[in-house]
Amino acid sequence: MGGVVAGEVALPGGKREEGDADDVQTALREAKEEIALDPSLCFCFHSSLESFHTKYGVTVIPVVGILSDKDAFSPVLDSTEVKAIFDVPLEMFLKNDNRRAEEKERMGEKYLLHYFDYEFENNKYVIWGITASILIRAATLLLQQPPAFLERRPKIWGGITEGDMIILQKSSKV
Repeated sequence: MGGVVAGEVALPGGKREEGDADDVQTALREAKEEIALDPSLCFCFHSSLESFHTKYGVTVIPVVGILSDKDAFSPVLDSTEVKAIFDVPLEMFLKNDNRRAEEKERMGEKYLLHYFDYEFENNKYVIWGITASILIRAATLLLQQPPAFLERRPKIWGGITEGDMIILQKSSKV
C-alpha cells in the first residue's frame, strides 16, 4: 500500500502534470515521489480496470504495476505525503476474512461500502471505500476469480460487477 492521504489508507498516485505523457508516466512519477519506487523496477500497464469517479468530481484511473524484482525495491516514504508504507496480499481483497461492509445510499441508490482490516508490524489499518474497491477489482482481474462476497459498488464507481452477477445468479437458484 502506498501512503496515507488525509489519515486514510491510499494507493500511490496523484494528478497528471504537464510533463506526463500518459497515465502510466503519472503513476510512475507519483510512486517515485511518494515511496521512492525506481520506475525501471516496475512494469506498468493500463489494465482492464475501469476509471472510478468520486462524488467530488475526481476521476481515478488505476494503473497496475508489477515489480520485476521485489527484493530490489527498498521503499522510502516522503513524510510530507506519506505516513506509512505496507504491503497487503492481493488475495485478501477476494476473501470474507477481515472484511465488513456497510450498506449506504446515495441519490436513491443502495450500495455496499467495504472495509478490510489489516495488521502489519503491530499497526492496524483499515482499507476502505474507493481504495478497497480498486483493490477488489485488481485482485479479481489479476487472480482471475471473483470475490467471495457481493461487491455492489455505487454506479459512480462502476456499479454492478461480473462477480456480483455470478453471486446473484447462484443465490437466485437456491
